[in-house]
Amino acid sequence: MREIVEKDETCDILCNEQLKIIQKKRGYRFSIDAILLASFVRLRKHERLLDIGSGCGIIPIYIARKGCTNDMTGVELQTGLFDAAQKNRVLNRCEDSVRFINADIRTVITQMKKHPFQVIVSNPPYTKRRSGRTCPDESRFLARYEEKLDIEILTSAASSLLSAKGRFYVIYPAHRLGELIHTAQSKKLTLKKLRAVHPRQNEKANLILAEFLKDAGEGVTIERPLYVYSGDTISDEVKKYYSFED
Repeated sequence: MREIVEKDETCDILCNEQLKIIQKKRGYRFSIDAILLASFVRLRKHERLLDIGSGCGIIPIYIARKGCTNDMTGVELQTGLFDAAQKNRVLNRCEDSVRFINADIRTVITQMKKHPFQVIVSNPPYTKRRSGRTCPDESRFLARYEEKLDIEILTSAASSLLSAKGRFYVIYPAHRLGELIHTAQSKKLTLKKLRAVHPRQNEKANLILAEFLKDAGEGVTIERPLYVYSGDTISDEVKKYYSFED
């Protein structure tokens, strides 16, 4: 493993040493949000999955390491993150099921539409253009700000690349839920499942996990809240996510 981990990289060992993730020491690094989203996704046998804005590849690799052998593809714009994803694919021995493409999702839609996906997932940038504090690091900037991937682009791509009745999974700021639902609906993606993510009990939700269905009728399931922390420690449910327990 030492041979593929560069001096400017770290290798984080997670999930009872079943998951190893290489990342740059500086620049964008995945957060707990990716683990929450990966654990929310439901993938049936033989369904193909696409991860838009795949970063270091954490979501498809996490799902693969849980024992899923479905065909999974990640599209990542940033070359540095793409290179890390390629290393992680090899390091976690999931080359047969997981692959990554270094591209802007907008440039590959036409080609990828030839083989639609049943499931699309994304942990997209959360911050609108020209809002919030400026981030001096380009990698973090592109991962946090909607400079290259906003909710309009994301939902349009998801709708174009999903098969009929395909599912779109996303984690997003709770205060932007209305915008997310409205934009998704305009792309024929209907909210079917929603789970609010709270830092702790008695604290407001700061994130939501959502499942949308393409070309679906009305009707949504509101799941019980997810609490990330219990006091100062990770909640029992989230601990299970890091141990690969269902």
